[in-house]
Amino acid sequence: MNLKRNISQPTAKSVLYNALIQSNSQFTTFQQLPMVKDMPQEHAMMLFSSMKEERFYENDIIYTADTETTGKMYLILNGYVNVADVSGHHYGRLGSGCVFGLFSFLDDKRAHSATIQAETGVTALTLERSYFDLINLEDPKLAQHLMHFMFGLLSEKALKMETEYAHIHQYALGRKV
Repeated sequence: MNLKRNISQPTAKSVLYNALIQSNSQFTTFQQLPMVKDMPQEHAMMLFSSMKEERFYENDIIYTADTETTGKMYLILNGYVNVADVSGHHYGRLGSGCVFGLFSFLDDKRAHSATIQAETGVTALTLERSYFDLINLEDPKLAQHLMHFMFGLLSEKALKMETEYAHIHQYALGRKV
């Protein structure tokens, strides 16, 4: 499978392909997400075209805590999912622009740490690790954009965890947050 695209010299096929992506309502939603909106359109189109759209219905369980990973990350375009720990305690709700499955995507030996269940109908873009590995071999430019995108997602998660840890620490010491 050859994933290379000749971006410097547009052909009738590439112009049509770009027009199809740009006219896709899900691309419009994707392009408006905070982590994408400042990206050049060419990069956004490349990222979008490397992901697969999946839909889930209300109450669908996407994956369960302590089960083997599927090596797939999910980016929610619309809808909401609930996040529960192994005991079934709901501790989070994720919506548009949120990512889950990222750590399992990066480490396919790791079990899922949470159960993810659709609260509403959900449309998500997914990327499988095996496809990412193929992109890495076949299209280094696209792989670089994907890695930059994932680094941004990891940085965002690290900052959120650091902030949450600081709040917990302050709460434990009896200080107001």
